[in-house]
Amino acid sequence: MSTCDSRQALISLIENQQLFPLFQPVVDTARGCVIGHESLIRGPRSHALEFPDKLFSVANECDLLSELELACRYAALKEFQRQGMTGKLFLNVNPNVLKDDSHPHGSTLRLSQQLGLDPNQIVIEISERYPIEDTENLKEAIIHYRQLGFMIAIDDLGAGYSGLKLWSELHPDYVKVDRYFVQDIHESSVKREFVQSILSLAKNIQTKVIAEGIETKEELEQLHALGIKHCQGYLFGKPDKLPVHNVQPSLLNTYKPVKGGYNETIASVVNSLEIIADDEPALEALNRFTKNAALSLLPVTRHEKVVGVISREKLLERFSGSYGHALNANKLVAHIMEKEPIAVDWQASLEDVSQLITEHDETDVYQHIIVTRNNGYYGVASIKSLLRKITELKINDARHANPLTQLPGNVAINRVINEKLREQRQFSVAYFDLNHFKPYNDIYGYEQGDQVIKWVAQLLQKTLTGCSNFVGHIGGDDFVVIFDHAAVTADRIENSCQKVIERFDEDIVQFYQEEHIKLGGIKAVNREGHPTFFSLLSIAVGVVSPDAKLCESHHDVALLATEAKKEAKRFGGSYCYHCHRQAPRRLKLVSSHS
Repeated sequence: MSTCDSRQALISLIENQQLFPLFQPVVDTARGCVIGHESLIRGPRSHALEFPDKLFSVANECDLLSELELACRYAALKEFQRQGMTGKLFLNVNPNVLKDDSHPHGSTLRLSQQLGLDPNQIVIEISERYPIEDTENLKEAIIHYRQLGFMIAIDDLGAGYSGLKLWSELHPDYVKVDRYFVQDIHESSVKREFVQSILSLAKNIQTKVIAEGIETKEELEQLHALGIKHCQGYLFGKPDKLPVHNVQPSLLNTYKPVKGGYNETIASVVNSLEIIADDEPALEALNRFTKNAALSLLPVTRHEKVVGVISREKLLERFSGSYGHALNANKLVAHIMEKEPIAVDWQASLEDVSQLITEHDETDVYQHIIVTRNNGYYGVASIKSLLRKITELKINDARHANPLTQLPGNVAINRVINEKLREQRQFSVAYFDLNHFKPYNDIYGYEQGDQVIKWVAQLLQKTLTGCSNFVGHIGGDDFVVIFDHAAVTADRIENSCQKVIERFDEDIVQFYQEEHIKLGGIKAVNREGHPTFFSLLSIAVGVVSPDAKLCESHHDVALLATEAKKEAKRFGGSYCYHCHRQAPRRLKLVSSHS
């Protein structure tokens, strides 16, 4: 098709409104809900301009970029409204259109208002894939969109050009990590480092991170382990005319890192408050607050389910003034309550609830959390009491953490193992121990030895984050990793341990002088006082899968793991030994009369 023909074909598609959107879900895997959809434009099936790459290439060549952009937004907004879709609508925008003087400003706002859509529902996605020629004008355009009430996202972060610079200057509401860094992230420490850095930056400037291009459960598990909860990709739904509204239960974030080794739930800080039905008059709520000066909140229920809350402060504000009483006294509670309060199940962990309120846009320390049980009202927990409880637990855990690596020590390790035994959970324990560490210390000194220990701790955390629930430091050069079989298979456990060995053997040379690397080891005095040659440091791994019915406590598991570790050390060099015995050997007491 010639350039002239392509131009006419594009003009025809725009004028005849033949462009249509496909919608791909953006999901919150922690809450188990679809938070919005990205609109991806298409031309008629089998048309030369069916796909966006060709559409926008022709538009750019023919100086029709502004017209195409407006047509795409119109089609997306109109279909979003026609289907009665809820949540956010993510609209892709070529950043260079925003600085085009001929581009009609305010058209997106006018169109959204005509369709009855709140600008806050619309997220303008600025893609980093386009070379941005004038960043100053672009910043002005983005600031203008934000002032109109639209939200802002940087798409394809990491794909090139100026995304990080824009991010640092504009503080967008969302950043989308380019699919390159998501693909096979469970197999790449570099990609994990990149995503972890993005998450740290996002936390500091209160930007939400969306990982896009997720196609496998292994990628999803790794992202969950890193702390990603907003996700997009074929695993959740391909672009389609009919939007996805539900998240498959198997894709929800069930990863529960036991960093502190405690298992407290929100039920531990719940108080019981009186409730009020949503069909009661507002005056009844006012009377409740008047009679009880200590009451700051009333949960509102309908058929025993919480549907909202009424706070003392906001209700008194309603009834204040010359006409406040007359205007509100006869209204039903349902008409004045705050809808969609923060609500969690009574078995939710304190860590999960803490993360939820931290990410909630309008949470403050004086608010409360509604706690439910079997979807019915259970009680109320103040955020202040929740944070106080978490602080107490973390201080207690810090007392028992290893001072060198800050990893949980023996107290926390034993507690986690005992919990799994008590709950009859299937799990595995990997015991990591360095070979020839004492002679290394003798030659290089304890300060250098401490650097090796800290490096091993980081290696275990980075390599095993995606599949382990717990990394602990017994002491010295001994580490324990506890794997939960609900999150990882036995085969993957062995593969993960093998990756640790490979990375250890590859990078341990950084802690040696050149002469020792050439020799392949060091000469030092052995335990008997004789000069001996010791090869370079290596790592022995003993893996066991205890049977909760045969092991009575962490003592039995420790014996079993120690036996496996000893077997691994017998092979010499770095080696992973998987012991298939599920309980330690018992000492048989022989009678003196036998």
